[in-house]
Amino acid sequence: MISAKSYSSLTLIAAALLLASPVASAQQTIKLGMTTALTGPFNEFGEGNRRGVMLAIDEWNKKGGINGRKIELAEAMDDQLVPDKAVQNMRRILDNKDIVAIIAPAGSGPSLATMDMLEADGRPTCNPLAQSPSVIYPKGKENPPRKNVVSMAITNEAEATRLGQILGKQYKNIGVIHESTAYGVTGAELVKKSIAATNPAAKVQIESYNQRSQDMTSQVARLQRSQVDAILVVGLGADFAVIRKNMSRANVKVPLFGSTGAVTAPYLEGAGDLAIGTRSVSPDAFGKRPLSAYAQNFVDQYRAAHGTDRWYGSDAANPQISMAAIVGNAYDCAVVLLDAIRRAGSTEPAAVIAALNQTKGLAGIAVPSITLTAQIHEAFKPEDLGLFEINKSAAGALYLKPVVE
Repeated sequence: MISAKSYSSLTLIAAALLLASPVASAQQTIKLGMTTALTGPFNEFGEGNRRGVMLAIDEWNKKGGINGRKIELAEAMDDQLVPDKAVQNMRRILDNKDIVAIIAPAGSGPSLATMDMLEADGRPTCNPLAQSPSVIYPKGKENPPRKNVVSMAITNEAEATRLGQILGKQYKNIGVIHESTAYGVTGAELVKKSIAATNPAAKVQIESYNQRSQDMTSQVARLQRSQVDAILVVGLGADFAVIRKNMSRANVKVPLFGSTGAVTAPYLEGAGDLAIGTRSVSPDAFGKRPLSAYAQNFVDQYRAAHGTDRWYGSDAANPQISMAAIVGNAYDCAVVLLDAIRRAGSTEPAAVIAALNQTKGLAGIAVPSITLTAQIHEAFKPEDLGLFEINKSAAGALYLKPVVE
């Protein structure tokens, strides 16, 4: 029979062994979770987001983590930008109570499908890419944001405001082609509003298409018959490449603009040299040279890990703007969450959310200085976006070059 003293000693030994075990160590890590488009036709967004999150985690871990606790991406699930898959994945993530903070899906559709779940759960969440206003402000900007969700995304409002200002100042008859998603519909409406505010006499004709359509000749032809003097596409890169080819076949040579979601690697890959001359708005601070020391470190670390891949671009001296708008936004999301956890000294949701609301002047990639409050949960502002044009470098790489307005 084991004596009380022996039992006590055995208990202490067992506890010590448990604390030293891999399970106990794993419980000490700070776990993040995300669902995003890792594969499929829109994986340039999701895989780019994952790389940004991992880059931030690796950097923080090299510096000792948070109060000695390592950081881990415990769940990185693939939803292929499909809302139903995103919902299924998010249920699994939310069932894992060890996950203390969440990176929202890429794209407005999957994000809107999961936002109510995330808000009800209450864990701090950061949106890296979804641009629809209702992701953060479901009841409108005049009402408080979702309490636990902040955004590093280039918002529809910021993007549309800048595009509308540029188009309204330069053109009188503007065609807009948009994808029939929340991102596309809202973006087109906001651009039209911004154009009207900039130039009330300007005309705007709007056409729509479904994602992954193989031909948009009819939409292009209708704009051509209306004699538009510029065209804006609000959509994603692969579809934008189809539209650009359709314009070339129809000999439509008016100036072409794309939203930030459109001027990405699939557009450059699909349109090739036809993309030269296309204009867009993108993160101003990242597009100009020299980069800040903080942004340059991000670029150097990414290139060391992944080389000059499709997110970085083939020209080592000129990383693509999508490095900031896709990889950088997710990197910023991870940093914002980890910084709040560090300042809170806790992983409890209420403490982390309170710290998020006190974020002031935090260095970022796409937004050089990130400030959040209880009322302001979006980091991006219209003035953070500059005008860029696709050019071809001496090395033969396509990249976005700043344009003086």
